[in-house]
Amino acid sequence: MSDDSRERMDASGGKPTGTGAAAFDDELASWLNATEDRYVVKETLKETPDEKTELVYLRSSGAAAPVGPFVRKRFASDAMRGGAYRQIFEAQVAGRPLAHQPVLYECVQGKDGLEVVMEYVRGTTLRNLVETQGAGLAVVAHVMPELCDAVGELHESLQSPIIHRDIKPSNVMVAQGRIVLLDLGIARTYSSDALRDTVRYGTPGYAPPEQFGYGQTSVRSDIYALGMTMAFCLIGKEPPTELVDRGFVDPQIPAAIRPVLVRATQFDPARRYASASEFRMDLERAFSGVVVNAARPGAKGMQAQMPQKATSAQGSSFFARVRSGEALVGLGRAWNVLVVVTWVLFSVLSVVGAVRFYTDGTQLPLWFVAMQFLFVLIVPGALIAYLLLDKRRMRNKRPFGALAWYTEIPLCVGIGTLSILFVTLIKAIFFRDVQ
Repeated sequence: MSDDSRERMDASGGKPTGTGAAAFDDELASWLNATEDRYVVKETLKETPDEKTELVYLRSSGAAAPVGPFVRKRFASDAMRGGAYRQIFEAQVAGRPLAHQPVLYECVQGKDGLEVVMEYVRGTTLRNLVETQGAGLAVVAHVMPELCDAVGELHESLQSPIIHRDIKPSNVMVAQGRIVLLDLGIARTYSSDALRDTVRYGTPGYAPPEQFGYGQTSVRSDIYALGMTMAFCLIGKEPPTELVDRGFVDPQIPAAIRPVLVRATQFDPARRYASASEFRMDLERAFSGVVVNAARPGAKGMQAQMPQKATSAQGSSFFARVRSGEALVGLGRAWNVLVVVTWVLFSVLSVVGAVRFYTDGTQLPLWFVAMQFLFVLIVPGALIAYLLLDKRRMRNKRPFGALAWYTEIPLCVGIGTLSILFVTLIKAIFFRDVQ
């Protein structure tokens, strides 16, 4: 706007004077176009051909200084990115905000693309936390349960599941009192009809195989990234391929935790955890027998405990403890005691039975009578008892053994049958005529 026009506006309270109103309108339109950006850009945080992320402040005539800071994301109109923000914004407007996502203030689709203005989350990234305070179980205990909740929120809280597709330590913000999952730029809405993703995105080392053309990404794809992120928290660096190939066997990863990582990062998505809540529950069970030296990063001299989900007034009930896995641990111990006591009682009765059988005047020699009871009752009973023991503490498997029940039952029957056949064969060979 010219100095002459500005002087005329000032003198008349902001209204044009004299003739030439059309020229003034043109100058006013030009001035408004030049100042249409209501935000002051403080810093460009990320820039790609498809997306630009900026730290901005809102211009405000009534304030001494711009209001903010905020984060603004701009997506190119032909980039097919940022759609997840529209879905979250609609849920937020409808009164269903997501606890582990930044608050969205604007989500506008224009001719040049999508523009999203959101809360600036103060905190530190998970990557920076591990780099500055060290890796280990304390970080896992402090971060992973709520991070599972954050991922589950995207999968289950909206009308259609949102697949993040870029879960990694630098996209996890450890803020005051909450974990926030950042950067939904390449997130997509899951479609049961799609065979594979139309565009391949992701961070190598954290993105699952199907994200690079092997199939459609699903909630199980984010489970893979969760597992790799947890591995980073434990070893303090990008998990190498060799670590995955050898089943996460590493001095920095406790044996009780390894089965959880192995299942989460299976090549076949169908063999991974079906949900983030299932991942969290199994991690809590595995963590129950692990003791570390800090409750959270930077806190010394305490035992780390995996925090449990908040429950209702009945949270201490038996069924709540069953859901968390706590009651199953107690049931497993009681089951083991019952199995051992039964076997001991069975063995004592077998020895007593062998002595009575021999002293009642049988024509069979003592060695055969002892072998008969030993190989039919005591030894097979011990093998069957071992199969029935609860071995979760050793292998983190199913409640009543390292094998599935449909495998254990045939094994138990087979052991008993073979022992009887063995003794019958010995008797047929050596004592054919003895009754």
